[in-house]
Amino acid sequence: MVALWQADNYGVQADWACWTLFVFTCVTVVLRVICRTYFAHGEGRLGSLGADDYITIFCVAILLLTCILVSIGSHHGLGRHMASLDPPDIVQALKWNAIISSILIWSFSLPKFAIIAILKRILDYGRKTTIVFWALALSSQACILATSVWWFKQCTPVEYGWDRSIDGYCAPVKVMADLGYFTSAYSAFLDLFFALYPIPLIMRLNMPFKSRMAVSIALGLSGLACIVSIYKLAIFGQVFEILEQDPTYPVPYLDILGVAEGSILLICASIPTLGPLFRFARGTLTGRSGSRSMPSQSGENSQGRSGGIGNGSWGKVGGDNLEFGEGGSTGMASSVDDIPLVPPSKH
Repeated sequence: MVALWQADNYGVQADWACWTLFVFTCVTVVLRVICRTYFAHGEGRLGSLGADDYITIFCVAILLLTCILVSIGSHHGLGRHMASLDPPDIVQALKWNAIISSILIWSFSLPKFAIIAILKRILDYGRKTTIVFWALALSSQACILATSVWWFKQCTPVEYGWDRSIDGYCAPVKVMADLGYFTSAYSAFLDLFFALYPIPLIMRLNMPFKSRMAVSIALGLSGLACIVSIYKLAIFGQVFEILEQDPTYPVPYLDILGVAEGSILLICASIPTLGPLFRFARGTLTGRSGSRSMPSQSGENSQGRSGGIGNGSWGKVGGDNLEFGEGGSTGMASSVDDIPLVPPSKH
């Protein structure tokens, strides 16, 4: 891993990587909102946003704030060797480092609530499972809060953390290292838990096998966030060794990993909601293919019959009105959107 620390400026890399991840995440969530708002089962119905959607949107806002702060920090010298910075730039870089680090950890912690919320909408699990899920998530947030506060409280006065020209003292770096190890290890455990635990439950849902597999795989991919956390744990030792001598240099690399973990969780929590969009695209392509193969039919007839082609295609597309047809006689008219897109009625 020695070759890891060969770049002259990790700030530039962090800028590019974080904003790229944010764009992918934002596009996925926007498509999710569109699907939830405009695509719904049943003709003449509009969908609705639920608690899981609002939680996800809030997490995207935190991710956006993190990316903005990473760019500001890079502008002030974060990611460069401290020896290459002027004293005023060092002060600003370390100040923004504290701000970024205290916000960054929320960008990969809060999305766990998005996972819990989408699981609630899919599975509608009971009180005991709800208590377990929320206890795990809230205990994780407690660790994150402690770490976030410690970024500022580790030095007395607080300003001594970035301005060593004033009198003060700081706690040993080992304290922050221990907090970082524990928080990341716990985060990795939760990422893996929420990726694997729901799969047996999803596989028992009353929908086609392919749909169950698609939803399970989509949510299971959130386990990739666990891999990111494990990688962070693997390099933490080196990072904190470097921080003692060169505190402005390695931080943006950790920023990339934190944003990556949060983005993976948000994207994986949103993929299962995009089924109507996939089905619409498939129905449109199938309809065009059918119209080319049967040139003697009118365009209107081809469009009207496109709902019967494939498994549950879009039945009608006219102007701004999108109506979803549950057509098909095979009983397999479901797709990866066969989850409660609106709160189910209580029987």
